[in-house]
Amino acid sequence: MSQSDHQWVLDHDGHLADPATWSSEFAEFCAHQEGVSLTQDHWWLIQWVRDYWLSYHNPPLMRTTVQALRAHKGDTHLGSAALYALFSDHPIRQACRYGGVPKPDWCI
Repeated sequence: MSQSDHQWVLDHDGHLADPATWSSEFAEFCAHQEGVSLTQDHWWLIQWVRDYWLSYHNPPLMRTTVQALRAHKGDTHLGSAALYALFSDHPIRQACRYGGVPKPDWCI
């Protein structure tokens, strides 16, 4: 995958082969390819998933992410629908891909 002066190597699942090569430009490029306009909420999710992965060497589960989103937004009524509103395919997997994190092991 490339964009003018950037070249990113992807694995067979479409995620960065080397997470250390991630940049915000990569996330923007992925978003552009999928017709997604990244908002502050998208960036929060992408960075939160990336930070979680860097800390625990595994992407977060949906339940953990929903709890983090509730805390971030200060709204205990938010659920997984709020994450699906950001990334409609599969919020955690898409945030992992945009954030340069490998595909979750638990993801089909």
